[in-house]
Amino acid sequence: MQPWSPAQTDSVQNMEQALDAIAMAGAITKSYRRLTGRELIASTGDAVLDAQSLLNASAVVLAHDGADDPLFVYVNHAAARLWKRPISQMIGMPSRLSAPPEHRAERTTALALAKDAEVVTDYQGVRIAADGTRFRIEQAVLWPVAEIGNGQGQAATFTQWTTLGSSLERA
Repeated sequence: MQPWSPAQTDSVQNMEQALDAIAMAGAITKSYRRLTGRELIASTGDAVLDAQSLLNASAVVLAHDGADDPLFVYVNHAAARLWKRPISQMIGMPSRLSAPPEHRAERTTALALAKDAEVVTDYQGVRIAADGTRFRIEQAVLWPVAEIGNGQGQAATFTQWTTLGSSLERA
Protein backbone atom coordinates (compact mmCIF):
# COMPACT_ATOMS: atom_id res chain seq x y z
CA MET A 1 0.00 0.00 0.00
CA GLN A 2 1.29 3.43 -0.91
CA PRO A 3 1.41 6.07 1.84
CA TRP A 4 -1.23 8.77 1.66
CA SER A 5 0.02 12.08 0.36
CA PRO A 6 -1.62 15.50 0.01
CA ALA A 7 -1.42 15.10 -3.77
CA GLN A 8 -4.08 12.37 -3.52
CA THR A 9 -6.76 14.76 -2.36
CA ASP A 10 -9.15 16.17 -4.92
CA SER A 11 -10.39 19.10 -2.86
CA VAL A 12 -9.53 21.32 0.06
CA GLN A 13 -12.28 19.61 2.07
CA ASN A 14 -10.70 16.19 1.49
CA MET A 15 -7.32 17.56 2.52
CA GLU A 16 -8.80 19.06 5.69
CA GLN A 17 -10.48 15.73 6.50
CA ALA A 18 -7.21 13.86 5.93
CA LEU A 19 -5.29 16.26 8.16
CA ASP A 20 -7.98 15.97 10.86
CA ALA A 21 -7.76 12.17 10.68
CA ILE A 22 -3.97 12.28 10.99
CA ALA A 23 -4.20 14.58 14.01
CA MET A 24 -6.91 12.44 15.60
CA ALA A 25 -4.89 9.26 15.12
CA GLY A 26 -1.91 10.97 16.76
CA ALA A 27 -4.00 12.12 19.73
CA ILE A 28 -5.46 8.63 20.20
CA THR A 29 -2.13 6.81 20.03
CA LYS A 30 -0.27 9.33 22.22
CA SER A 31 -2.93 9.35 24.94
CA TYR A 32 -3.05 5.54 24.93
CA ARG A 33 0.74 5.36 25.32
CA ARG A 34 0.76 8.03 28.06
CA LEU A 35 -2.04 6.41 30.09
CA THR A 36 -1.29 2.70 29.63
CA GLY A 37 2.46 2.65 29.03
CA ARG A 38 1.82 0.50 25.95
CA GLU A 39 1.75 1.14 22.22
CA LEU A 40 -1.53 0.93 20.33
CA ILE A 41 0.41 0.52 17.06
CA ALA A 42 4.09 0.19 16.23
CA SER A 43 4.95 3.86 15.88
CA THR A 44 7.20 4.88 13.02
CA GLY A 45 7.52 8.50 14.12
CA ASP A 46 5.87 9.56 10.85
CA ALA A 47 2.39 10.95 11.55
CA VAL A 48 0.99 9.95 8.14
CA LEU A 49 2.29 6.37 8.28
CA ASP A 50 1.14 6.00 11.88
CA ALA A 51 -2.34 7.26 10.96
CA GLN A 52 -2.50 4.70 8.14
CA SER A 53 -1.36 1.98 10.53
CA LEU A 54 -4.10 2.84 13.04
CA LEU A 55 -6.71 3.06 10.28
CA ASN A 56 -5.73 -0.41 9.04
CA ALA A 57 -5.04 -2.02 12.43
CA SER A 58 -6.63 -5.38 13.15
CA ALA A 59 -7.77 -4.06 16.55
CA VAL A 60 -11.01 -2.10 16.63
CA VAL A 61 -10.33 1.55 17.49
CA LEU A 62 -13.02 4.21 17.92
CA ALA A 63 -13.26 7.61 19.58
CA HIS A 64 -16.03 10.03 20.36
CA ASP A 65 -16.00 13.68 21.34
CA GLY A 66 -16.86 15.19 24.71
CA ALA A 67 -20.35 16.44 23.85
CA ASP A 68 -23.31 15.71 26.10
CA ASP A 69 -24.45 13.25 23.43
CA PRO A 70 -21.02 12.20 22.12
CA LEU A 71 -20.43 11.79 18.39
CA PHE A 72 -17.94 9.43 16.82
CA VAL A 73 -14.95 11.38 15.57
CA TYR A 74 -12.66 8.46 14.71
CA VAL A 75 -13.39 4.95 13.47
CA ASN A 76 -10.88 2.60 11.90
CA HIS A 77 -11.59 -0.02 9.23
CA ALA A 78 -11.89 -2.86 11.77
CA ALA A 79 -14.61 -0.93 13.63
CA ALA A 80 -16.46 -0.07 10.44
CA ARG A 81 -16.46 -3.75 9.42
CA LEU A 82 -17.71 -4.87 12.84
CA TRP A 83 -20.53 -2.30 12.90
CA LYS A 84 -21.21 -2.99 9.21
CA ARG A 85 -21.23 0.68 8.29
CA PRO A 86 -18.94 2.78 6.14
CA ILE A 87 -16.61 5.01 8.13
CA SER A 88 -18.36 8.01 6.56
CA GLN A 89 -21.65 6.93 8.19
CA MET A 90 -20.10 6.34 11.59
CA ILE A 91 -18.25 9.65 11.82
CA GLY A 92 -20.70 12.11 13.32
CA MET A 93 -23.08 9.38 14.50
CA PRO A 94 -24.07 9.58 18.18
CA SER A 95 -21.95 6.88 19.80
CA ARG A 96 -24.89 5.79 21.98
CA LEU A 97 -26.41 4.31 18.80
CA SER A 98 -23.60 1.75 18.74
CA ALA A 99 -25.40 -0.05 21.59
CA PRO A 100 -28.94 -1.47 21.53
CA PRO A 101 -31.44 0.68 23.47
CA GLU A 102 -31.66 -1.72 26.42
CA HIS A 103 -27.85 -1.61 26.88
CA ARG A 104 -27.32 2.16 26.57
CA ALA A 105 -27.59 2.91 30.31
CA GLU A 106 -24.89 0.32 31.03
CA ARG A 107 -22.71 1.89 28.33
CA THR A 108 -23.22 5.39 29.74
CA THR A 109 -22.22 4.18 33.22
CA ALA A 110 -19.06 2.55 31.89
CA LEU A 111 -18.07 5.70 30.02
CA ALA A 112 -18.58 7.80 33.17
CA LEU A 113 -16.37 5.39 35.13
CA ALA A 114 -13.74 5.64 32.41
CA LYS A 115 -13.67 9.44 32.81
CA ASP A 116 -13.13 9.10 36.55
CA ALA A 117 -10.64 6.21 36.40
CA GLU A 118 -8.58 7.50 33.46
CA VAL A 119 -8.33 3.99 31.99
CA VAL A 120 -10.79 1.13 32.18
CA THR A 121 -9.50 -2.29 31.15
CA ASP A 122 -11.39 -5.51 30.60
CA TYR A 123 -14.62 -3.68 29.73
CA GLN A 124 -17.36 -5.67 28.05
CA GLY A 125 -20.71 -4.61 26.68
CA VAL A 126 -23.29 -5.42 24.05
CA ARG A 127 -23.30 -3.47 20.80
CA ILE A 128 -25.39 -3.61 17.64
CA ALA A 129 -24.34 -3.51 13.99
CA ALA A 130 -26.23 -1.70 11.24
CA ASP A 131 -27.92 -4.94 10.17
CA GLY A 132 -29.17 -5.71 13.70
CA THR A 133 -26.46 -8.22 14.56
CA ARG A 134 -25.58 -7.97 18.23
CA PHE A 135 -22.13 -8.64 19.60
CA ARG A 136 -20.44 -8.45 22.96
CA ILE A 137 -17.17 -6.56 22.98
CA GLU A 138 -14.69 -8.15 25.37
CA GLN A 139 -11.52 -7.04 27.11
CA ALA A 140 -11.91 -3.52 25.77
CA VAL A 141 -9.76 -0.65 26.98
CA LEU A 142 -11.43 2.76 27.41
CA TRP A 143 -9.39 5.92 27.96
CA PRO A 144 -9.77 9.70 27.74
CA VAL A 145 -8.38 11.69 24.84
CA ALA A 146 -8.06 15.36 25.79
CA GLU A 147 -7.17 16.49 22.29
CA ILE A 148 -10.65 15.81 20.84
CA GLY A 149 -12.58 18.94 19.88
CA ASN A 150 -15.27 20.06 22.30
CA GLY A 151 -14.05 18.81 25.64
CA GLN A 152 -12.41 15.58 26.63
CA GLY A 153 -13.37 12.72 24.38
CA GLN A 154 -12.86 9.03 24.89
CA ALA A 155 -11.41 6.23 22.84
CA ALA A 156 -11.79 2.47 22.97
CA THR A 157 -9.94 -0.47 21.52
CA PHE A 158 -10.49 -4.20 21.58
CA THR A 159 -9.66 -7.30 19.58
CA GLN A 160 -12.22 -9.72 20.97
CA TRP A 161 -15.95 -9.93 20.54
CA THR A 162 -18.63 -12.59 20.42
CA THR A 163 -21.47 -12.45 17.93
CA LEU A 164 -24.81 -12.84 19.69
CA GLY A 165 -27.07 -12.92 16.65
CA SER A 166 -29.80 -10.78 15.17
CA SER A 167 -31.86 -8.09 16.85
CA LEU A 168 -34.40 -10.79 17.75
CA GLU A 169 -31.88 -12.52 20.01
CA ARG A 170 -31.42 -10.73 23.33
CA ALA A 171 -28.15 -10.66 25.21
